Amino acid sequence: MIFNMRQTPILLLCLLAPGCGHKEPVHNGKSASDWRAALQDGNVNVRREAAAALGTLSAKEARPELIAVLKDKDADVRSKGALALWSIGDAEAKEAVPDLIGLLKERDATARLNAVGALGQIAAEPDKTIPALRGALSDSDRYVRAQAAKGLGRFPHDAAKVVPILTAALDDKEKDVRSAAAYALAEFGPAAKSAVPALTRAAKHKDGSLRTAASIALAAVEGRKANVKN
Repeated sequence: MIFNMRQTPILLLCLLAPGCGHKEPVHNGKSASDWRAALQDGNVNVRREAAAALGTLSAKEARPELIAVLKDKDADVRSKGALALWSIGDAEAKEAVPDLIGLLKERDATARLNAVGALGQIAAEPDKTIPALRGALSDSDRYVRAQAAKGLGRFPHDAAKVVPILTAALDDKEKDVRSAAAYALAEFGPAAKSAVPALTRAAKHKDGSLRTAASIALAAVEGRKANVKN
């Protein structure tokens, strides 16, 4: 390939300049910057689309705007904002925790699910988040309860608080929730020793998926390789 010598300095400057040549991710023809600006639009449908788009793009730079829309007057915008934060999810979004906890009171189960998912994914502010997720284990929606159990598994350094909560969740009426609780307990390893009796009972359940989850958790707690039999 032959370069024009007059163009070489410009090319070098471009290569050395921060962000030069970097193409911003695009969704539906708009960049993340465009969608961030759209979150301020007066049209509620535009704000809904913007929140969803930023989640699809996993636009971490949009954290501040997405945290702000958790206070939006439109419930669907709030829900989609929570979903986007669930997608982005890291401890740098910890400022969202109070508003996400507030969304656990939404009437719409999807909104509550998104809030619970975001809280678990962000996994910050344990003194606030753990009690909130414990409360979500009493939600009327089984998917919310299962996601709450999964989220609690993201706090391995708080075993003393979390293991008893997850152990109690092994008695949930829905097997999906019990399975989620078992898998979450596996994240604590030997620190979940107190859950062994409950996990042993779950490992004998007639449902294969629950038996598998409980067996994996028991193996993690006991420090051995799982011997799963369905």
